[in-house]
Amino acid sequence: MAAARASVLLAAAALLKDTGPRAADAFQCHPAASRGKVPGAPVRLHSTTEDGAGASLRGAIANLASILDEPAAPASRAEQSSIVHIIGTGLCPTLLNLPLSTLLILSEADVVLYDSLGLSYEDIRRVVPPHCEVIGVGKRGDRKSWKQGDIDELLLQMATEPIASNNQQQSSAQTMKSTKTIVRLKGGDPFLFGRTKTEIEALRSRDIPYTYTPGISSCIAGPHLGGIPLTDPSLDCQSFAVWSGTDAFGRSRGLNDDDNCAGGGKEWQGLGVDVLVFLMIGRLDKLDALCRTIAEGGSVEDERRKWSKDTPCAVIQNAGGRTETVDGSTLPVQRVWRSTLGNIVNAIQEEDDTRTSVSPAVFVVGATAALDLLSQDYT
Repeated sequence: MAAARASVLLAAAALLKDTGPRAADAFQCHPAASRGKVPGAPVRLHSTTEDGAGASLRGAIANLASILDEPAAPASRAEQSSIVHIIGTGLCPTLLNLPLSTLLILSEADVVLYDSLGLSYEDIRRVVPPHCEVIGVGKRGDRKSWKQGDIDELLLQMATEPIASNNQQQSSAQTMKSTKTIVRLKGGDPFLFGRTKTEIEALRSRDIPYTYTPGISSCIAGPHLGGIPLTDPSLDCQSFAVWSGTDAFGRSRGLNDDDNCAGGGKEWQGLGVDVLVFLMIGRLDKLDALCRTIAEGGSVEDERRKWSKDTPCAVIQNAGGRTETVDGSTLPVQRVWRSTLGNIVNAIQEEDDTRTSVSPAVFVVGATAALDLLSQDYT
């Protein structure tokens, strides 16, 4: 049994690691696009081809799950109605980073709605069945994006509509299936700074069953992948706090002192925490304003004063990002800039003074931001 497990595990790992080039999948516009609800490029849907690697990968996942006694999915009501799986994929994952339970659900999915900063379309298409609809519904700051209400509506539509007939793609078992497995993939953790509440409320309004799988949030994984621990006893950093750099209405911390705006009236000096973490703070004008607000807040004589223009800070861009090929060379996407509150924006713009954004980014303030525990340069 041990040998069988090892053999299946190695086979599955080899297939998951295979990230070679693939032919572009055909795609078409989702009907929502024709109603003006989808800005920008068309949304990819059905794959028109099925290669042997995809079938082999799904078979390996099923075999491994069977050997490990992994349940296919929580299915108390799945036989009576369609089910939605809300799944966090962590930070910029690959298939090899995902739990087996997530891979198994994806391998049986009929519909996948995915965000911009989670698993890529190409990786999703490698593991889902050929009939599966794969629809991008990501939201990115400072770009045209899906509105949350439209995502909620699409989720309900996918969960209540019958499976589309496609005789060339569907097996006989799939054709007879009356319910759908819908996967809502979100980067990081769906419950942290996400809009999962409205999606769940929409599902509850129609009595549609759902499950939740957590992921590691970028507020923790981002700094750590940049070599920055959020706590360290030797630096007297025993606590940290996390904020969004932008509120639900797109207003930015530091850009407006009005108490009705996000961050307005915040007394950063008296928070009583050792490290600050900010998400959604990639625009450099927002970052500069936030740095000044943190460093200049409070009275100079205040004994609680913790932050100044000399406080270490760091920006991690595309934390944990994949690699990209430029002129034949493979370069890491992730970038880390370390400096101080008074100089971090200048440090970023030193190499490119036209740069206005480092989105997506995580911003860390505190003594640990000066560390780089992942550096291999020990000199």
